[in-house]
Amino acid sequence: MIVRNRLIVLLVRVAIFTLYVVSLTRFLPEYASFWIAMSSFSVQMGIVGTVMVGLEIIYTVIDLIRHGLHGAAAGPHMRLALPITVFCVLAGIFHFTSAAPCNAAPANSFSTFFHVVLILGPLVDWIALDEKGTVRFSGALTCQLYPILYFVFGYLRTLIWPDVYVWGGHLYALPFLDYSEPYIVGYAVAFFAITLGSNILAVFVNNVLAGKYGFIRERLD
Repeated sequence: MIVRNRLIVLLVRVAIFTLYVVSLTRFLPEYASFWIAMSSFSVQMGIVGTVMVGLEIIYTVIDLIRHGLHGAAAGPHMRLALPITVFCVLAGIFHFTSAAPCNAAPANSFSTFFHVVLILGPLVDWIALDEKGTVRFSGALTCQLYPILYFVFGYLRTLIWPDVYVWGGHLYALPFLDYSEPYIVGYAVAFFAITLGSNILAVFVNNVLAGKYGFIRERLD
């Protein structure tokens, strides 16, 4: 089930957008510069998530004007929005389980606020407001382009700027992706397995919420 009052959808999305902007603007100054902050998986996804919700607000306003209050609101292109949701949630989880404990990222109230919003904001939007059942499992594979690019970007950045630390003496925003260590191959494989597996799981849950699997729907009923 999704909310079918476009005004409520608009208000929720405006609230999520506001939380994104406030938390992001409080979190970014913790880094030495904007470009160093952009090395962070969390910051990248925070910016992408903010842009996505901003576009959703525009779509919802247009839909509200054209079609009135009642009915499902226009949403994002879910082949793109669903993996963004997954990567936002993973970025928050990686922060709390890896970056912050290793002092590879700021760990204060601003940071906590930002990463909680990064996890909950897209989840609320997806579960309560977005269209379901439109993403195929093949999409989970194609969206792996982003983790691959992030992995390559992290490596190239340290080659070009070997003395520029992201935070607390760490060259890498995700400390387990330390390219100089012998365990990097295993951790890289785990990184790609987690991102791919999470996207496959998200597509499955998306289909379940859409009622696409009859045997599950019968059990829920």
